Formats: sequence, structure tokens, C-alpha cells
Amino acid sequence: MKCILMVFITLHLLSCSKKEGLVMTHSLPDEISESSLYSLRVNGIKVPIEVLKPNMDMEKQPEWFRSAPYVHDQEIHIADFSAEGELSMELKISESFSEVNISPKSRQISPVIKEDRISFQLKGPDKLYIRIDSLPEFCLFVNPIEDKTTDTLLSNTRYFGPGIHRTGYLELKSNEDIYLAAGAYVLGGVRGNGVKDVRIYGRGVIEGEFKHRRMVLIENSSNITIEGISIRNGRGWTNTLTNCDDVKFDGVKVIGFGPSSDGINPLGSRNFEIKNSFFRCTDDCIAIKSPDSTLITENITVTKNTMIGYAFSDGITIGFETNGPEIRNIQVKDCDILIARGGSRVDGHSAFSIICDGPAWIHDIVYENIRVEEPVRKLFELHVTDGTDYGINPPGRISDVYLKDVQWNSKRPIILSGYNSSHDIDNVTFENCFILDTLLTSVDSTIFNINEFVSGVSFK
Repeated sequence: MKCILMVFITLHLLSCSKKEGLVMTHSLPDEISESSLYSLRVNGIKVPIEVLKPNMDMEKQPEWFRSAPYVHDQEIHIADFSAEGELSMELKISESFSEVNISPKSRQISPVIKEDRISFQLKGPDKLYIRIDSLPEFCLFVNPIEDKTTDTLLSNTRYFGPGIHRTGYLELKSNEDIYLAAGAYVLGGVRGNGVKDVRIYGRGVIEGEFKHRRMVLIENSSNITIEGISIRNGRGWTNTLTNCDDVKFDGVKVIGFGPSSDGINPLGSRNFEIKNSFFRCTDDCIAIKSPDSTLITENITVTKNTMIGYAFSDGITIGFETNGPEIRNIQVKDCDILIARGGSRVDGHSAFSIICDGPAWIHDIVYENIRVEEPVRKLFELHVTDGTDYGINPPGRISDVYLKDVQWNSKRPIILSGYNSSHDIDNVTFENCFILDTLLTSVDSTIFNINEFVSGVSFK
């Protein structure tokens, strides 16, 4: 198998000129459906496109979910391969079309449309979300080329090669790697408690088949890295890490279809990094929480991610569950939030928010260089509740929140709502923040909804 894999990779490398860049693809297993709607060539090389459909029984889902306009027929077509250098993309569509939207728009990609084809250039790896009329969405995942081959894997590595692996839940052990090769589909999930020094990586897929709950559940653990793989189609929260230290998600693709399909939930965890990743979820893409009254949640960075809150979702939220003493030092930087929509227990979702629904003091939070593409119900929200939306708790408070270089592309409300004079919101700064082409310079009543328990709102 190793020799075959290396020959396969070598042939693809030789077929590309150095000027054009390198392209490495893999075949889809026979059990995986291939798209007849889209076909893709990159630098002239055919890239397989998978069709991914939710397999949940919609009649068994809660009524609030079934009634949402977006959750039916969530078909996605996915091209997932590795490359580097200059890349020429040619996407052929078998049905007629007129309008093409390539996101994130911050990439400034202008496709050329000619008859049944769309062409554009990429300068290297990226993750794009392409919408063509009302056709199924197309996810283009161009991964960096790996610096390892099967011959260089460490002896403590569990290896899953191309093909289908019906593992159920994988139980993690300390000091081990789990490697999913491109073309590997692991049907199941991951469990770990009290482990350390674990790496799960590669270019393969952990597939939940909408029967595995909390697909990645890791508790009381440290030095955990999850890198490069896809994690998708589970039941409930997709990645749940409770009371963990030194965690890194890098280049991960998370897709959820059903109720409560949060992308990544750091719960009472510390020193946690989420970067270069892609989320398409029907609940919050990233939700930072503190359900345990004894745990401080701190030092979490979220950088260079793309977030699609498809049905009932913020791009990123802190809350609702905020029972620990503090949630502090959270930084969200250089992220694209394409969609955030749906109802919630505080009158709808926002592009990003802090919902303090418990006694925590939430402070020292930074949002910088954030781009929100689609019209959303609320642009941004800070909300201290009475503490009873998701439990029976006293209220908390929020302070020292800083927003810089934020761009919203629709004129919708910004909500700042404290609970009372002891459980309030204080010191919120907006610097160089725009709604459409208008710089925020004051508390404009046509945008801001602020109650009497908010103080220290300033603009730069």
C-alpha cells in the first residue's frame, strides 16, 4: 500500500510544471457518491468531487428545526485535495446557471464565466464556499501539501489508509498519533479522557453518519492537536473539549446538518487555538462555554477561519452556558463570517456575540479584522441574562470588549443589554468599525439598542 501511494503521488507531481504549481488528488472509495453536477480540473488535472447529503430522518427532528427554511435538502458537493503554487481552476456545471458567488469575498476572486464553465486563479491553498444560483453549494478545500509520507510516520501512529473504516468510537491513548490519509473515511468518532500528547491529522474524513453523538469528545486532557482532517455529519455538538489545556485545531473542515451541530465547543478549557479552519454548521460554528462552576475558561484564540452559520447559528459566540468564575482573554482575529441566522432564546442569532447566562465575569475580549458578508438579524450582541435560559443560575457581567477593523455588510441592530446595575456591561470600544460604508463614530439610535445597564461605550 505504501509503495502504491507513493507512485500515485509521484505521478501527480510529475504531471504539473513548477510554474503552475503542484496538485495532489485521491480517488473516492466506491461507497462515496461522485458528483455529476460539477466537474473540476486544476492545472488540467481532474479532481474528484464528492456528493454529501444528510441522512437524518427529518420527521424525527424537533419541530423548531424542521420548520426552519434552510435545513431541508442540505446537499453539498466537495472537492478536497492538496496543492501549492499557482492554481488554475476550471469548474464545469452540467446545468444552466447565471449567477456565481465565491466566498470569502475578502479573497477578491473574480470568476470568468464562459458557457458551462467557471474559471479563476488561486495562489495556493484555501477553503472556498461557492454558490451558483440555487444549485447545491460547492465547497472547495485546497489543502497544503503534507510534509510527511507513510514512510515517515512515527511508530506510535494508528494509520487509516484510503477506503472505508467502520471503527465506531476511537479511544485515544496518551503519546499517540492518529493519521487519516487522503481518501480515508473513518465512520465513527473519537473519545478521550485524561490523555495527553495526542495528534489526529492528515487529509481524511471522520464521518458521523448522523448516528454518532459528539463525534470528538475529549475531557480532562492536554496537548491535543487536530489538523487537516474533515469532521462531519454527527449528532449534536461536533467537537467538544472539556477541561482541556493546550489544544490546537488547524486546517480542520467541520460540517453539520442536524439540530445543535455546533462546530467546536471549548468548555472550561485553556490555551486553545482554532485557526485556518472551515465551518458550515446548523448551530454555532464556534461556541466558547463554561458549564462547570469551578473552571476558568481563558486564553483562546480564533484566527483565519471561515464560518457559515447555516440555520440556527452565530459565527462565534461566548455562551450561553457561563457558569465558571471567569471567561477571559479571548481573541478573534482575521475571520470571515459568511452567514449567521435563525432564532434563539435571546431573539435570534448574531454574526458574533457574548451571551452571559450565568455568574461568570466575561472580560478582555478582542474582535479584530472581522468581515461579515450576508445580511444578519443582529450584527453584534452583548447580553447579560437573568441566568435562567439554560439553567438556574445568578447573572454575571461583561467588561472590556474591544472591536477593531470590523466590517458588516448590512444595516442591522447592535444590541448591548445588561441585566441590572450589579450585573452590567462596561467598557466597550469600537475602533474603525464599518456598517456598509459608514464608520461607527457614536451611539446611533438607528443601529444601537442599549439599555441603562451599559456604560463606557467609546469610539476611535
